[in-house]
Amino acid sequence: MSIRSPMSSESADRDLRVQARRHVRSLIGKTLAYFAEREDANLKLVREHLLDLIDARPPQARAQNMRNACILLDKQAGVFNRAFQAALQTSLDEEIRVALPEAAGPEFRKYTPADPLDGMSLSLIDVGEVERILLLDRVAQRFTAHYETSTSPLTQRLGVLLGQDAPVLSSNPFRPEVFVRAFLLAWEKSELDEQATEDLMLAFEPAHSIDLAPLYADLNATLVHAGIEAKSAHRIKKSEGSGSSSFSPLGPSSAAAPLSGGDTGAGNASNFGSLESSGPRSAWSGLAPAGRSIAAHARQFLQKLGFSSQPAQNDADDGTRPTYAAADPEFMGYLGDLQAGAGASSSYQILEGQNPEDHNILRQMRDSEEVRRAPELDRGTVDALAEVFDFVFADQTIPVQMKFVIGRLQIPVLKAAMIDRDFFLSDTHPARRLVDTLASASVAWAPEKGENDPLYVRIENTVKRVLTEFEDDLELFSELLLEFTEFLFETEQQAQGRIEPAADQERVGEAFEQAKAHADEVVHARIKALPSELPLVPFLVPFLTTQWREVMARAWENADEGPARWESALTTMDQLIWSTQPKTNADDRRKLVALLPDLVRSLNAGLDAIEWTGEDRATFTRRLIATHMMAIRMTQPAPVDTAAAVLEESAGKNALKELDQRLAGQLSGAAGDEFDEMAQGFTRGLWFDFKVNDTTHHRCRLSWVSPMRTRLLFTNRDGFDAFVRSEREVAALLRRGRLSVIDQQPIVSRALDRIMSDAEYKQAA
Repeated sequence: MSIRSPMSSESADRDLRVQARRHVRSLIGKTLAYFAEREDANLKLVREHLLDLIDARPPQARAQNMRNACILLDKQAGVFNRAFQAALQTSLDEEIRVALPEAAGPEFRKYTPADPLDGMSLSLIDVGEVERILLLDRVAQRFTAHYETSTSPLTQRLGVLLGQDAPVLSSNPFRPEVFVRAFLLAWEKSELDEQATEDLMLAFEPAHSIDLAPLYADLNATLVHAGIEAKSAHRIKKSEGSGSSSFSPLGPSSAAAPLSGGDTGAGNASNFGSLESSGPRSAWSGLAPAGRSIAAHARQFLQKLGFSSQPAQNDADDGTRPTYAAADPEFMGYLGDLQAGAGASSSYQILEGQNPEDHNILRQMRDSEEVRRAPELDRGTVDALAEVFDFVFADQTIPVQMKFVIGRLQIPVLKAAMIDRDFFLSDTHPARRLVDTLASASVAWAPEKGENDPLYVRIENTVKRVLTEFEDDLELFSELLLEFTEFLFETEQQAQGRIEPAADQERVGEAFEQAKAHADEVVHARIKALPSELPLVPFLVPFLTTQWREVMARAWENADEGPARWESALTTMDQLIWSTQPKTNADDRRKLVALLPDLVRSLNAGLDAIEWTGEDRATFTRRLIATHMMAIRMTQPAPVDTAAAVLEESAGKNALKELDQRLAGQLSGAAGDEFDEMAQGFTRGLWFDFKVNDTTHHRCRLSWVSPMRTRLLFTNRDGFDAFVRSEREVAALLRRGRLSVIDQQPIVSRALDRIMSDAEYKQAA
């Protein structure tokens, strides 16, 4: 019987890692080459499918989005393909880095994962990101189901190669989801048309893109040729204890590093070392002299815990943080009894005039005997969390009724913070994320909606479930957060459906305004290019800057479908200008006579399209005919000696002045002050308090922003009561104090920052 030495075992494991790394590089190379060879064919299939869907006459907005996506994937194919290759490379590198950390060498790019589920703050203002995740999942499921047979053998062999005990599709770095994610990332990074993203991805189907089955067959054959069998063998196992273990608050305390320097005491002694309390007189008698506020106590606790006012780090523990002792079992039992009593009460009566701050249970319980007997680490947690809930109760954006409901979470959140002390250090703590999300969502509830409003009912039921179900498993907070976020997503989808008609109307309006702006530039350039000896006849200036401007704008809107109308509008304008100039030789006069029939037909077609009728058009037509007759008969311009000519010249000057003002307005889009800069940075999902007048206020959300940001659509939570303002108008409202932004940073982070930056603390420092 041979006995392998530890050294030989280590050498064998190292050889396996080198082998795995080499095979992985080969598989990535084959995958990138496969897509590079078929990138044009892939886009062709996608475009053809988009055209088929458009032919089926979907809703107008969806059809427009798919049409735009189809055009852009054709015109910007090179840009998209380069972005896809880069996204695919980095996605594969990250998948391999996670599956086989030892493979993370210089040839593997380390990047922030494209999947934002890890560490994402799922709150009301993040609903756009939630939509993106669910959209990706929805599309990926189609590909996963379609290629299930093809990926199964590859998943098994990759599991052996990467040392996975139980290979599953989610651990396969080459699963279809990775390619779908790269397609989405490529579209986003190319910045082609954000509005078309959802409709493009929903049209992305396995039957209408390149076939991945040959790729999976090739990758699997490569592993077969390398001798990798689809069974458990040659596994690269992680070291013992590398994973996290569950925590039982009633179990024995493990040996832990002290919170600060010095030896730890026995039994329930404090983990604060030299900050140990000397007696039961005060929970913080060993921390600070008498008279110091609870905020000062909380600051000292957070400092000793390692809290910094810098943004919380979401990375895994890197070994630099101390390990904290388990919560005191006796104190946890006391909190469990309090929670059971609160959970047993199915009703929670709110009396008129009550102050939510009077319901800060954590602050009230500081002087109880149970808290006095608890270790200082636990007492510090009580004080810090009491300050956090004080901040919640004082937040003016959270409705009073919601403060009472969320306030019922104090005891279970305290237990959760004692089970996992990272509550104060990491914004990914499950209980902290739930508090942040409920507080953020409550901003959207209006008291006039009443307690039967779905949002109020959902928040209240979530709190009740925490009170009745939470014991020591923090996964409950994660489950409830997921359920609540799904509820928010569903309600957001309903609201989005209601605002789409208004958004479509504003989108069309903005496109027409942009087209008119382009027409202004062209008309202005044509007029300025005329020689001084042949100026534009005065009566033609208002026509070109008003009626024909609209004709040109409508033609420019449809230029993507065909440039003929736009070219015709330009040609007609040039011919019209030339036709009104004096003709000094016989050839020019003959040319004008031949041109007039076609010119008149083109003018009438354009003016009929914009429905310009009535006396104004008749007057213009008579004046134009007279000018043409004069141009044919006279060899030099007629002198301006009539009252009508004077009026025409005045109207022409005014029209030119208005044109110059419009062009100047287009060029003066730079930010004027901090309010303009704020308005330019606003994004969809932000909440505001809008002061209609001295007595009327209401809360609104920025539900849609037009592509050129000339229109910002505000609605209530349900997508009703819509109103539209431009960026400049929004800046003016901010400047006058009629519109104020609601701070939507996570409330726990804001509370902790407030504790650490308190004026008393600064003075003491």
